[in-house]
Amino acid sequence: MSIRILSPEVRRQIAAGEVVERPASVVKELMENALDAAADTIRVEIQEGGRRLVKVTDNGVGIPAAEVPLALERFATSKVFSLQDLAAVRTFGFRGEALPSIAAVSRLRLLSRGRDALLGTEARTEGGTLLSLQEVGAPVGTTVEVWDVFFNTPARRQFLRSLRTEYGHIVGTFTRLALAFPEKTFSLFFDGREVYHLLPASLRERIAACFGREAASGLEEFDSTGILGRVFGCVLPAEDGRQRRYYFFVNRRPVRNRTLYRAVRDTLGGEGGLVFLFCEVPPAHVDVNIHPAKTEVRFRDDSGMYALVRSALLHRTRPPWLQGEQVAEAETAYVKDETRGFALIGQVDNSFLLAVADGHVYLIDQHAAEERVLYEQLQQGQGHGRPLLAPQVVTLSPEEHAFVQAQQPALQACGFVVEAFGPHVVALRTAPAWVAAAEAGSVFTRLLLRVRNGREEFCQALACLAAVKAGQTLDRAAQERLLRAWLRTANPHACAHNRPVYFRLSLDEVRRKVGRSCPSDEFDRGRSEGVEQTAAGLPPCESRDES
Repeated sequence: MSIRILSPEVRRQIAAGEVVERPASVVKELMENALDAAADTIRVEIQEGGRRLVKVTDNGVGIPAAEVPLALERFATSKVFSLQDLAAVRTFGFRGEALPSIAAVSRLRLLSRGRDALLGTEARTEGGTLLSLQEVGAPVGTTVEVWDVFFNTPARRQFLRSLRTEYGHIVGTFTRLALAFPEKTFSLFFDGREVYHLLPASLRERIAACFGREAASGLEEFDSTGILGRVFGCVLPAEDGRQRRYYFFVNRRPVRNRTLYRAVRDTLGGEGGLVFLFCEVPPAHVDVNIHPAKTEVRFRDDSGMYALVRSALLHRTRPPWLQGEQVAEAETAYVKDETRGFALIGQVDNSFLLAVADGHVYLIDQHAAEERVLYEQLQQGQGHGRPLLAPQVVTLSPEEHAFVQAQQPALQACGFVVEAFGPHVVALRTAPAWVAAAEAGSVFTRLLLRVRNGREEFCQALACLAAVKAGQTLDRAAQERLLRAWLRTANPHACAHNRPVYFRLSLDEVRRKVGRSCPSDEFDRGRSEGVEQTAAGLPPCESRDES
């Protein structure tokens, strides 16, 4: 097989494949270009999950007319001039490949005007070939429209996922950059409807806008400075250690990095939740040139960065309004509950509540118990909705969309207010008060799936989805609230699906199992008189008496 030089078209396609994986990749590259252009307002518009259109508009410095054609050429950039610049990268787009790679797999329109120019310049390309270049009226800044991504590579287009999946990737890309620059204004539109409009704010306020006020209210902050630089951010611990979402930023660049992940995991242990970790380090101490899409970085001193992150996380502080609270376990370990004579002992295996009442030990399945509580509240019309700060967009199949339209009253009774948002797309404006804002979209889609399959009614499915899960740690106050709420239900014996909620064992049966035959009153009387009764000829056991 002979060696040959690849044609320019094939080279463009290979380069594009390294940079443009899906529409979210286009969003990332264009938003980063806008940030490098010193824009303080960035608007992103998406049609059909990015397949039809990705449009990014900014008010940055713009591109001089003579340089617009160069911006569409490979290895052309205004951000790197020497090898020394590569050793200390301070910008996002330093490779000079984003625009030409995107243009190679789309129909692209670029419109830009510099701050000192009277007119703007418009360039149109198709498959990487320049079709037209002309002067036009334009505002200061740059607009890039990317139409029909992968139109000339149908094999790549077939690997795109559902609209819901592609929208999800775009939202993830958008929110990461919005978190990295809370002082700037960002807008996101899906099929003509506004999803996010984020005004300049503090980091905590930006987190609230992206993840909900409930999430932001419990954030624990950390901030530490060492020889390598500064590490700061926020942690929102979760009771379910399996739910982990880590957001890492190095010099404001959203990244993946094993050292940072290991430091967070080793410090937080089994805790889950949200982690927003920002690192400010000298550019020469971090290599951002190890991945074509610039999503991974490498530190010059991994062990030093690991230690700095661990130290910062270990010294994180609770929110001021929570610092005065007492830890529940510091209180008495045996609390008498006035409801039906139950006394709460605690939680077993992070799945059961242990309680005693009327001479019996109760192991109460925490998921089944809360499912019963929520189910009865829904049946009684108590499924109150909570407005979402930012509406959550959900893409549906045609059948699901028709089902949602037909079931609007039932959904509203559960706390979901749903509005049409485009072809087969809806926006959640409110969600049930028991559902975390960040999980509203996921719970909504799973609810539709379970009800449409005919297995359950709305109340049953939502009560199950929203109830605390097995394996989820509850603090003392949460255990007591759940116990009281369960005991007030009309049918505490079964969950919404008629599964038993608890297992009960007589204390006398426990005593017989360990070699004590006396009932409770005789046992107490015997202790007060110094009398030890035995069973089956076993000798007295002083260690048991003293324990």
